[in-house]
Amino acid sequence: MGKAIGLGGVFIHLNGDSKALFDWYEKYLGLDFSAYGTGFITGNQLMIITFKRDDNPDMPFLNLRVDHLDEIIQLLKKDQIEIVSDMMDYDYGKFATFKDPFGNVIELWEADEKAYQEMVQKELDHYKDNKTPKV
Repeated sequence: MGKAIGLGGVFIHLNGDSKALFDWYEKYLGLDFSAYGTGFITGNQLMIITFKRDDNPDMPFLNLRVDHLDEIIQLLKKDQIEIVSDMMDYDYGKFATFKDPFGNVIELWEADEKAYQEMVQKELDHYKDNKTPKV
């Protein structure tokens, strides 16, 4: 039987004019854009797809993996971008959350790939045994 093997696209609606969004995310996060949006065609892709989003207004709409979280946070702070949660360290990586100028809450993640893969495998195995969602 066939199965899904990855994400082909995520279609979300962030607040703000498309050109202004593209320009801002290119400046602050180095994303490359086409007329349709951005994508990742290089690097290892690690991600979670949550089917239920928390109602907390500071819950991010999007989590982007980054290579140097501290550099990005310093740039955001320098330009007085609102930081929702400053950098936090976990076994599987560093996280921080900010609001873009359009009010969208975005999370950044500098992953420890090996630790993340090990953690997710344990969670997958545990769910197979219990079948109890946490969301």
